Amino acid sequence: MKVLLPARHGAGVTIAATGSYLPARVVTNDDLVALGAPLTPDEIERLSGIRERRWAAEDEATSDLAIAACRDALTRAGCSAADVDRLVLGTVSPDHASPSAACIVQHALGMGQSPALDVTASCSGFLYALDVAARAVLTGDERALACAADVRSRFLDMSDRATCALFGDGAGAAVLARCAPGEGISAIGLAADGSGAKSVYVPAGGSRAPATRETVERREHTIRMDAGPQVYLAAIEGMVETAERLLEAAGSSLAEVDLIVPHQPNRRILDRMVRLMRVPAEKMYVNVERTGNVSGATCAIALDQALREGRIRAGHRVLLLAAGAGYTSGAALFVAGEALVASAARA
Repeated sequence: MKVLLPARHGAGVTIAATGSYLPARVVTNDDLVALGAPLTPDEIERLSGIRERRWAAEDEATSDLAIAACRDALTRAGCSAADVDRLVLGTVSPDHASPSAACIVQHALGMGQSPALDVTASCSGFLYALDVAARAVLTGDERALACAADVRSRFLDMSDRATCALFGDGAGAAVLARCAPGEGISAIGLAADGSGAKSVYVPAGGSRAPATRETVERREHTIRMDAGPQVYLAAIEGMVETAERLLEAAGSSLAEVDLIVPHQPNRRILDRMVRLMRVPAEKMYVNVERTGNVSGATCAIALDQALREGRIRAGHRVLLLAAGAGYTSGAALFVAGEALVASAARA
């Protein structure tokens, strides 16, 4: 795992504000069954802990969700898009194969010619975007936007028991800014293990298997989970191990963490993590029952909701965690500043 420690660079970077966006359409477990899911509503909730999720409207794409989340974060930060030097967007469901969704978002926000790029790290997308944005601030940018957005509902096979009920759509964003050394973000750590490249994937539509009539007929443009139990274990082990290694590198411990905000794959994984990490259940923020798994955006949305609900106070040490297909994993440890907590109350 590669760990970024801002203090070693003699500078500081902080999360100035967050924002999020969830589509208006609420899809319950009953709705999924009506759409053909081969599970009962009770089975879905028992297996995943999810009761509902949000799906994008027919005229909404990933960039639309990201634009809304970024605007929310900018408003709460009290700055305009013109004040931002860079946009990093984590997604596995861009509007088009090319160009990047980030370019569409950058133009809509009015960021002039500031650089914008997509990063692809599946469910670790927000942590990867956060790392790139933090490094940009540490090396000269005044402010950067880290965002993650996904529309996973467009890639579901409603006959697949393993995946049909897990995923939702949404976006989350954070404005990063300079701060005094030792404040704000203490550490960000990322890791990848390409042996899991086909753990959760969409088989067709890329250069390996371009779209054809046959790939469409075989439903190869939908999410596949080829090794359910292995993915389950990889998600748990990935987040727990990443947390341990990051805290060690930062000279901290779980006992010093006030709130853990993890990626939300399903409730069973989160409950297992609580037991393995030996932390009180209330120390882990959970919203999976009402959002589902929003891929790379999940952690960003959960962070924004935790702030708005008052779960994070000034001075709290917050640990962000994620693990995803690939395999990828990421973690970030930061101290919530007064400005961040105050920004969550802004309309």
